[in-house]
Amino acid sequence: MEKYCPIISETVDTKLIKVNASFVLTILVLSVATPWNWLIYIVTADFAIRVFLGIKNSPVCMVIRKSMKVMDIKQHKVNAGPKKLASKFGLVFSLMIIGFQLLNFPIVATSITAIFIILTALEVFFSYCLVCTIYPYLNRIGIK
Repeated sequence: MEKYCPIISETVDTKLIKVNASFVLTILVLSVATPWNWLIYIVTADFAIRVFLGIKNSPVCMVIRKSMKVMDIKQHKVNAGPKKLASKFGLVFSLMIIGFQLLNFPIVATSITAIFIILTALEVFFSYCLVCTIYPYLNRIGIK
């Protein structure tokens, strides 16, 4: 298990997180590359459920978890603190994208989406989570 200070008692499966990040990445790319910019609402709803109700209640994560059981994919647990914070950042990014879409600032919305795509792609392709990297520092100043 990766160590972060202080470690919370909850853990999360990194394989589940990586598949979920792949889903988010796909939706983000589709929302920019097609006229379906409404797809961001799906990502936002799932992030909101994860942040406020927990990952166990996320419909996307439920489907992924069941699929992983059927395929007999072994879990790899890590501390949930940084991943929970990353979900909060994901929710904020999603809400900013929606806000700028509604305010009719498509360039700003697309720019934020591009940053979100890059950060998500880092997780998917390189298992690098920027929020997880800065988590110990954010935690020290009270951001959890």
